[in-house]
Amino acid sequence: MGIATCMALFRRRMLRRLVGVGARPLLCGLAVMGVFILYLMYTHPSGVHIVCECSEEVETQERVARYLDTLMAEVDPITNRTAEASVASFHPSLAIEFLTQQERRGRRCRNTPGVFSVRHRNAVWQEADVAGVTFLAFGAYYDDRDGEEGPLVRVLVMVESPKPPTPTCHLWFEGDIAPTATKAIRIDYIHWQERFPDVWLPYIVTCRAGRGHRGVPQVVSLVPHACAQSTNALRVLSVDRSKPKRDLALCHKFIFNPSRDSSQRLAEWIEASRAWGVDRITIYEAASHPNVAKVLRHYEAEGYLTLIPWMNPGSQPNVPHLHRLFYDTQRYSLFTTENIPYTDCLLRHLASHRYVGVWDVDEFLVPAPPFASIPDMVDAAKETALSIGVKPPTSYLARCSYFFDNLTEPATSDLPEYLHLLRHVTRTVKFSPPKVFTKAIHDTSYALGLHAHFALLNLAGEVDRDHDLYHLYPTNEGYLGHYRPACQGESQEECNLLFRPFTTEDTTLWKYREQIAGNTKKVLSKLGIVPP
Repeated sequence: MGIATCMALFRRRMLRRLVGVGARPLLCGLAVMGVFILYLMYTHPSGVHIVCECSEEVETQERVARYLDTLMAEVDPITNRTAEASVASFHPSLAIEFLTQQERRGRRCRNTPGVFSVRHRNAVWQEADVAGVTFLAFGAYYDDRDGEEGPLVRVLVMVESPKPPTPTCHLWFEGDIAPTATKAIRIDYIHWQERFPDVWLPYIVTCRAGRGHRGVPQVVSLVPHACAQSTNALRVLSVDRSKPKRDLALCHKFIFNPSRDSSQRLAEWIEASRAWGVDRITIYEAASHPNVAKVLRHYEAEGYLTLIPWMNPGSQPNVPHLHRLFYDTQRYSLFTTENIPYTDCLLRHLASHRYVGVWDVDEFLVPAPPFASIPDMVDAAKETALSIGVKPPTSYLARCSYFFDNLTEPATSDLPEYLHLLRHVTRTVKFSPPKVFTKAIHDTSYALGLHAHFALLNLAGEVDRDHDLYHLYPTNEGYLGHYRPACQGESQEECNLLFRPFTTEDTTLWKYREQIAGNTKKVLSKLGIVPP
């Protein structure tokens, strides 16, 4: 019997029942009620929480039950971590502890994933199917900054669609065996260029985490509708807000060139960042030269640097020596993809740092004298902005001045040849225009989605470029030093006419010359990259 026929019969018999005629339409009534429940599950309003029942359970596979504890307890001889801890450390978001706990119970709810019901799309992305559209999830983050909306869970995804459907979030709180479902309240596009079909595009999916006593969700999945089976499980990243915020975290997008040994410049850049007030650096690694890998792992072991594995989404290449070709020729894909690590880094530091900066190894944000640190400079700029504006800026943009490679100081015993930043103290007088080739520092109280040059989203929605962005005055506040052989861009006509002929000496970075030079030499010597 079809659903339409059943519903019509149900209506007729209910009418007869009301006037005392006919039998109870039990079978059709149950069918209609089932359809009605499914309808509610598919169409429940955004932000409304539905507690899913554990109506059906799945038993842990016999071999999984037998070997899970033993295999997850094996110890990696290099890191001295257990296998389970190694997975958690390597994968940016996989909720491995939660998944193994579900298997250890011996049975789990069908709408709660197990270790092998997660669909992996390479080593860092997890897959969800929403109305026939594939979502690739990278990370999930707890965000309690919006007093009006209340606590939120943000999920960072890429979707091969310019108009993705709205997914539902499954949330597991401490001790839950079945999820709480809540339909996303919005999906935000994190890019400044036009959307195209059949291209992986970056979005933030936002779901309400719920007010009340249940605390912070531990795990989130994206599903097509409430109480559906999950094919992904992301641990929700949150930071203890009882600890005071530190000042400045620095974010660098993926390192991807295994042929280029930039280890010496990388070590100097890290030490310069530390000297000028950066508390933490986060770098994403796709592929790197052996010496670069040594430097990264040295600072990671020291606890100053967070190193996160990176792989491209979907069908984009993940062969190490193809990365450079792909990023240098497929610029639209590069500019969409790199917004994932930038935004991931921001969301990781919402509760731990006041500011997040974004610039590359061949760049450095130079504070103007007499500022002793980058955070001090931004604090002063914030006071200036508040005195002339109506709200605090989301991003502080630094204009670019060039330190060309050929304009270098001679190497000396205290400034050896491998110190690129410290040996370049001649820069162009002219700065790039305020909205061209800038890099920025973002206020974690407001910023939400980033690209390379400034925030695209804040808590109010799309960034208002006239009111949410503050342009640092180069000579009084700070500028971006760009250390490269030529001006940025394909054409060098303007560069040769307006930039190259006019230079000035700028030794601002020498304020911490001994500290930067000494620490860089110590690290590179220890790693065997330069002689002791």
